This record gives sequence, structure tokens and C-alpha cells, in this order.
Amino acid sequence: MNKNIILISIFTIVFSLFSQVSLAATIQEIVPSSRVITRVISGMTINDIIRKIYPQEIKFWPEIKEKIISINPDSFHPYSDQLITGSRLKLVDIKRIQQEDVSNKHKVGYVVRQEGQVSVKDQDGNILGLEINSQIFEGDRITTEVGANLYILMDDGAEIFLKGDSVIKISEYVITSGYDDGSSSILDLIRGGLRKITGAIGASALSNYSVQTGLATIGIRGTEYVIKLCKQDDCNQTVSRNDPDAKLHAVVLEGIITLTSEEDTQILMAIGEYGTASSDELVIIESAAVPAGMLNQEELTQFNVTIPQQLEKQKQEEGSSGWPWLLGILLLAL
Repeated sequence: MNKNIILISIFTIVFSLFSQVSLAATIQEIVPSSRVITRVISGMTINDIIRKIYPQEIKFWPEIKEKIISINPDSFHPYSDQLITGSRLKLVDIKRIQQEDVSNKHKVGYVVRQEGQVSVKDQDGNILGLEINSQIFEGDRITTEVGANLYILMDDGAEIFLKGDSVIKISEYVITSGYDDGSSSILDLIRGGLRKITGAIGASALSNYSVQTGLATIGIRGTEYVIKLCKQDDCNQTVSRNDPDAKLHAVVLEGIITLTSEEDTQILMAIGEYGTASSDELVIIESAAVPAGMLNQEELTQFNVTIPQQLEKQKQEEGSSGWPWLLGILLLAL
């Protein structure tokens, strides 16, 4: 009898330890589901829905509620958890991930906003959908479908606005104390275009920063710019970097960038300037307008405001520098 009690006790302890290890080896992520409530009936509450659909997930009820509200902004009255009668309600699933699947990944940022179909292929070859608050890891290859867009906030404060029909890879991303020469941010634009606002890595003169496009490498020190791989001068047609008709178009909205070719030819572009890079040349375009399809409305407005401001500033500086000469001439005449 005593032996049985001892065996039962040992089994209980072992099972308890095993359960704790198993729980520690998995993490849970609440993700949008394909399931929906097509029409909310009068009197329905979000708490009742959660209790009926997720009865075994009591400890996750608060997170489930928060997630459902966040992915259904038009199904709730403003600033409340009260459902709107007749609305459509998307549900969620609890996805369990083995801890070892993510332990070797290096987080570099997260999704702030996304519209349309966006996916990521991680360094292990897994293809996943992205949504608001999804984490971005070093080695991720991110794809936006036609008409989609994605806004990523990087851990150094940099911002990436990926345009539709585009592909970018986070090739290398390292932050060190003081953003010294051990820090690096290397992105590969494989297809399409993006707008980039640099963070602490790009602003540091010691760190290694570049955006590689196949036609030219962009290097910067604290700026905002737009680049896009277009079919020659037609930016309504997006192409990949290896396309024989690929041509890189670049616009500087703030600060300065450099465009460097594989042969180490380099040009410097300042705020308000527009340039292109092809397999043959790098050039700043002074007379031609930025092609349609290159900039969205927000970027176009900012660019159109930037150029007149710079010209006016230049005129004021030229005018102010000429006043001493004019006064000297008047004094001589007198």
C-alpha cells in the first residue's frame, strides 16, 4: 500500500513537472479567424459571445475581447464595448506556437498599420500573414500585394512605409549601445517601392546603414526619402530589381541621401531633388517632373511644397548676400 502511495506521488510530481515544461515550451498568440458572426442581433454582448464560443479559454477572455474589438472597429459604438446591431463581427483563434520556433528570432520592429494583403516569409521559410502589432524579425522577407500598403516602426525609431506590389527583406539589423560601428541596418528592396524615415541607426555617423536596390545603394544620415523600382520611366508599372527594364527613381523629402552604383560612382541628393539610377548611369533630374505612380498623394503634396520653399529660401539668401554690395555702390555714388 505504501509502495502504491509512493509511486502515485512520484507519478504526480513527474507529471506536474512535465506539464510545466510543456506549458513553458509554448506561447499563445491571438490571431484573426476565418469565422464570423454575419449579423449581430439586438441584445448580444461581446462578453456573452466570448463565453459561448471560447468556454475553455477563460484565462484568455480579456485578451480575446481586446483583440475582437481591435479588429472590428466598425462593429462597436465609439469608445465602448457595446455592439452595433446588424453589424458583422470577425472572430479570433488562439494560435499556440512552440517556444523554440521563435527563440532564435531577433525582433527588429512591429506593424503599426496595414491595408490589403500583406505577408512575410521568415528565415525558416514559413509564410505568415501580417496584421497590426505583428512583430518583424531580422531576416524577414515582406510582401505587399497590389493595392496594399504597410507601415513598420523599427526598434531604433525608423519608419518604413512599404508601397503596394512590393517586396523588402530585413537583411541585417543590429542595435548597440550608443549606435556605434557595431550598429547596422541593411535593407534589400527587391521589388516596388517604399518611403523611409531614418531612426537612430541612420542618423549615426558610426553605424552601417544602407538600402540596396540592385541598381544603386542608398546611404543616408538622418533624412526622409522615397524610392521605387519602375519599368524605365513608367512608375505605374512596378518591377523587380532583376528586370531588364528596371530603373530606380528616388525623391528626397528631407535631408540628404547618396546613391552609389556597383562601380562606386556616387551622387549626392538633397531635399527637393529627384534622381534616377539605371545599369548605365546615376543622374539628378532637374527639368523633368516626377513620373506618375512614383509618389502617393501625401508624398506628392510634401514634395511640391518642399521645392518652392527651398527656392524661396535660396532667393532670400542670395538677396541678403547682395545687400552689402548694393550699399557699397550707393555710398561710392554719393
